[in-house]
Amino acid sequence: MKILHLLYDHIHNPWIGGGAAVRAYEIYKQLAQKGHQITIISGKYPDCKDIEEKNLQFKFVGTGKNYILSTFSYAYFANQFLKNNFHKFDVIIEDFAPWNPVFSYKIARQKPIILQIHHREEYNILKKYFILGIPFFIIEKFYPKKFINISSVSQQTSYKYSLKNYKIIPNGIDENLLKINTNNTNNYILYVGRIDLYNKGIDLLIQATHTFPLAIAGKGKDEKKLKTKIKSKKNIKFYGFVDNKEKIDLISNAKFLVMPSRFEGQGIVALEAAALGKPLIVSDIPELYYVVENGFGICFKKDDPEDLAKKIKFLWDNPKLTAAMGKKGRQFAQNFTWEQIAKTYEEYLLQTYREFHSC
Repeated sequence: MKILHLLYDHIHNPWIGGGAAVRAYEIYKQLAQKGHQITIISGKYPDCKDIEEKNLQFKFVGTGKNYILSTFSYAYFANQFLKNNFHKFDVIIEDFAPWNPVFSYKIARQKPIILQIHHREEYNILKKYFILGIPFFIIEKFYPKKFINISSVSQQTSYKYSLKNYKIIPNGIDENLLKINTNNTNNYILYVGRIDLYNKGIDLLIQATHTFPLAIAGKGKDEKKLKTKIKSKKNIKFYGFVDNKEKIDLISNAKFLVMPSRFEGQGIVALEAAALGKPLIVSDIPELYYVVENGFGICFKKDDPEDLAKKIKFLWDNPKLTAAMGKKGRQFAQNFTWEQIAKTYEEYLLQTYREFHSC
């Protein structure tokens, strides 16, 4: 099968490099090994070059001068690529973001099209961008309704859109994480992920940690702002970008992780922490409540640094509880390996292709 995936993000994009990019790479790496031919169209970033692995190609379009120009120019050039090349592919997936819709639904009569949704920002768009956010708020609300086939990473995201025709395909983890011994525990709390102070709630975490040792790792558009905020805080250490081995070491040796996101998809880091036997404190947004439901974490009130501080102290003072939560996390994560996820994803693409051609 020839697959075209339209996704602005890429794992090496210094501005984003988030879960959607990781998901695409991990799933398609598996499908490429099975003989499927995959082309991913992503937005340009500084010094990027087209990449070709076995049966897996990354092509970058637009301009890489800065993030704003990159994301908007991607929308235009990805749309142009789609118009000129859609006939070469068997199935087309558009990863949705309100900032750069590609309008792939316009060729839905000619090719099977799938919209993939990771999360919904809702009124957070207006809180961040005020009047300038209104067009994106409207796009996020109504754009998905143009599609027949929709894939979502969580049930909660689908509920937010009131979607009727959707397929839940969650994120995954490397199965090797389940084999790592994580008995060693250092006395620090960990945040690892995209450095976006507002979206990821890092500003709340900085307020809440007080004297507790906190390690922060990741990359993103707010790195300079973060360094300024923590300059005088001796209890916080910023590692910057870490490779996969360094990330695993940081998680394995942390006391627990915190995901204070104001909105989120499913959260790959939450699954990785679970696989490594580390409990989490998460914001009480619906997309992360599975952490609490399955017993490997607790939640705090979103946007409330005081409540987060209380939960940090509570978990810090209860090592027996964190150990028990860690065991539950490892049990939960066994059902979310990338191999399992890729198989489900492949079946969905094939089903969508067959249904399109049977009409």
